[in-house]
Amino acid sequence: MRIAYRKVIRDLWINKGRTVLVVLSIAVGVMAVGMILSSNTLMDRRMTEAQIASSPSNVWLFLRGLIDDDGVASIERLPEVQAAQGRAGRGVSWKAFPTDGWADATIVAIEDYQSQELDLLELREGTWPGANSVLVEWNHVKPYGIPGLGQPIYFEVNGQARPFTMAGILRDPSVAAPPFTDEPSFYVTREVMSRLAGSRNFDQLRFSIPNYTEEEAERVSEIVEDKLALQGIGVGFSLVRDPTRHWAQDILDGIGLILTVMAVAVLFLSAILVINTINAVIAQQIPQIGIMKTVGGVRRQISQMYLAGVAIYSLLALALAIPLGAFGGYALAGYILGVLNVPVLDFQFASTSIWIQIAAGLLVPLIAALWPILRGVAISVSDAIRSYGVGSGRYGMGRVDRVLANIRGLPSMVTLSLRNTFRRMGRVTLTLAVLIMAGAVFMMVLTTHYSFTQAIAEIWGGLGFDTFVVFEGPERIDEVEAMIEGHPNVGRVEMWVSQGAGARVPGDTSAGSDYRITLQGVPRDTQMYTPKLTAGRNLDPEDGHALLLNQKLAQDLGLTLEDQIEIDMGGAGISSWTIVGLIFDLTNDQSTAYLHVDTLNEELHQVGRASIARIVSRDITRTAQDTLVSDLEQMFEAQGTGLAFVRASVEEQEQAQAQFGILTTILMTMTVVMAVVGSIGLSGTLSINVIERRREIGVMRAVGASSRDVGLIMIMEGLLLGLTSWVIAVPLSILVGRPFVNILGDIIQFPGPYQLSVSGLWIWLLIVVVLSLVASWVPAKRASQVSVNESLAYE
Repeated sequence: MRIAYRKVIRDLWINKGRTVLVVLSIAVGVMAVGMILSSNTLMDRRMTEAQIASSPSNVWLFLRGLIDDDGVASIERLPEVQAAQGRAGRGVSWKAFPTDGWADATIVAIEDYQSQELDLLELREGTWPGANSVLVEWNHVKPYGIPGLGQPIYFEVNGQARPFTMAGILRDPSVAAPPFTDEPSFYVTREVMSRLAGSRNFDQLRFSIPNYTEEEAERVSEIVEDKLALQGIGVGFSLVRDPTRHWAQDILDGIGLILTVMAVAVLFLSAILVINTINAVIAQQIPQIGIMKTVGGVRRQISQMYLAGVAIYSLLALALAIPLGAFGGYALAGYILGVLNVPVLDFQFASTSIWIQIAAGLLVPLIAALWPILRGVAISVSDAIRSYGVGSGRYGMGRVDRVLANIRGLPSMVTLSLRNTFRRMGRVTLTLAVLIMAGAVFMMVLTTHYSFTQAIAEIWGGLGFDTFVVFEGPERIDEVEAMIEGHPNVGRVEMWVSQGAGARVPGDTSAGSDYRITLQGVPRDTQMYTPKLTAGRNLDPEDGHALLLNQKLAQDLGLTLEDQIEIDMGGAGISSWTIVGLIFDLTNDQSTAYLHVDTLNEELHQVGRASIARIVSRDITRTAQDTLVSDLEQMFEAQGTGLAFVRASVEEQEQAQAQFGILTTILMTMTVVMAVVGSIGLSGTLSINVIERRREIGVMRAVGASSRDVGLIMIMEGLLLGLTSWVIAVPLSILVGRPFVNILGDIIQFPGPYQLSVSGLWIWLLIVVVLSLVASWVPAKRASQVSVNESLAYE
């Protein structure tokens, strides 16, 4: 057997090109598995560690009004509350240099930076803020061009630029990185907060409870909200947070599962390429198998010899795949964790991932090669010695061969390429399978991105406004409308109310029966809001206690049209409403309801007031929108009106679309890997074709074919395979695209309707043409260099 293994090494060395292609195809599949497993492991561990280390609060209450230190202390004294902490956040204008224009920012203040209890801020550089200094969130330094430590930074105070010193950089676990936020966050003392925003009190209240469960957190939240109501402080909305689980963990678990499936698919495609290669090797060496059997070789020995060759392929591939998978997983995890504001530790190998890679890298190729090898070595001695090994005289007998033989009217070069392309149907089918899967996945990913971005555009289009102003508390509707309508770029203004509340089925008082709901009060004569109804009707001007309910929340509650729903508005009491329509609405975690603003105000005991102004502009260009935002901020600040923020809706839309761009980038990572495997497979198939048809190439050269003609035949064969895969992948991507969009939408809790990306189909066509040309270039060059003498002497 020592001589047999010398033959294995000799075959691998002589056919270096084939060896490289097989090793690369296995390595890419194993690397994909290792990369995804490593990234999933690293992200799970780091997100959990970072979450626990931050001493997270269990409930966030976003207040309508401000709470002082005594108010926070009164909440902390409640027996149901373990710890409570106030947090202030205000919108301001800032710039890095005196000559720059003003930009939006958020300033944050907590009670004591030196003694924190909840949602710990981590100082990474510099010192805590002082009387004339600020800190910045570390993920915001580069995106927003923040000056270095010790440098001045400017905030707008009464129309003047006031300098402050950059004292340090911190990490705030509550704040995300761009594009999940569109403005920087600065951290100041409460005294500086008072100077910049007019008040040192808090507009957020965060607290923890002794024994966390979601139901207990909801129950205590209601107790705290009732306590705040007695102090005259309303709650806009609240968030309940698991102290041991990052808020994005469920989403990333789902995406990680999809990526794992895609990685396994890449490994499966690599196995297909192994089958293709071993089939070709066996077919080429059929006469050698016959000779080995003649001199005493038995089936088991010959099989072991070829399996040893596959094992060497696998070991070489593992040497390449394991480090690349580890570094790729670390880079992917670092990218995702960076977006989520979770610090990444130093590089480390994930041992579980390595062992799985070793098992997959050894077993999958060996299992894939087993059947071709067993079938090849089963041939009899007489059949093996008589066989040419590559043709067996069967060409022209199949149905496809007969159809191609009847094609007339095409140039001879095209006809020859067409017939040669489909000569080996088994090999062609496997090669096409790789390209088809890569193409279908690529087009599905682009369709998913297009579906989600179109859903976002439809949502913002349905809301019907260009700019919106959010006030710190309810303002008189007639006064605010008069002020805004005086601006020359305002075409229409509507005053809305947004109110957080609890929702339940009437009569159901069981644990967990309450659901969070965001009530949106709209004017009876609204010309902006156009709901996307899925059932029922729109609000009628004559309606009283009627509302449009989000279809997802209705499903969670088990309610439908004409059912009653109880709304608990805290200190304002509980009221019953009739569901007249179900809507598709992705805002506020799909927990929204729309009702008439005057009826809502009656329940809230704030008649004639509203907290949000929605504006339709005359000039909708980005420059005009930015000018309007700046003018409104200055106008309300001059009047002493408390502003939460002023935004152009296009900013919100772009931010949402950028967030889905991150998802597309993550999915596209595996799609690119699939495309690489497809390109390697196509190149390998064409290389094998050149090896098998050296005699035919010699005959063509002998009867006058030039090197250019031979090369063009190979390139056209590659193009035909690529184009054929595209024709099949297009309907497959359309067929599978809809369930893929639905599944991914369920995972990320964004059920965007399926919309086909036509541009994605043409983009993949361009890519597959380029891949085919690149994959065909080396085989074409080799074919064009085959001389008549060496080709006719080929064994």
